[in-house]
Amino acid sequence: MRDYEIVYVIRPDLSDEARTAKMERVHSLISENGGEIGKVEDWGKRVLAYEIRHFTEGFYRLTEFRMPPESVVAVEGRLNLDEELLRYQIIVRE
Repeated sequence: MRDYEIVYVIRPDLSDEARTAKMERVHSLISENGGEIGKVEDWGKRVLAYEIRHFTEGFYRLTEFRMPPESVVAVEGRLNLDEELLRYQIIVRE
């Protein structure tokens, strides 16, 4: 198991319920692939550095987790298909 963190940006036009469901979906995706959720920080709505898909703002969230390295590819594959996520980045924590 390795320590990772993911920062992702959710579209600003989603309702509060849809945004909460999306955050839960990301967490369940990590859990389904053998991960353990650690610290979670909600950074709120922020202005993007540049426009992404005609959006200038997004809701940011940081989640720390532990997961087997071979499972990260499966998580990234599912996140790439999600139209409600503007951007995400998974990094290894040292």
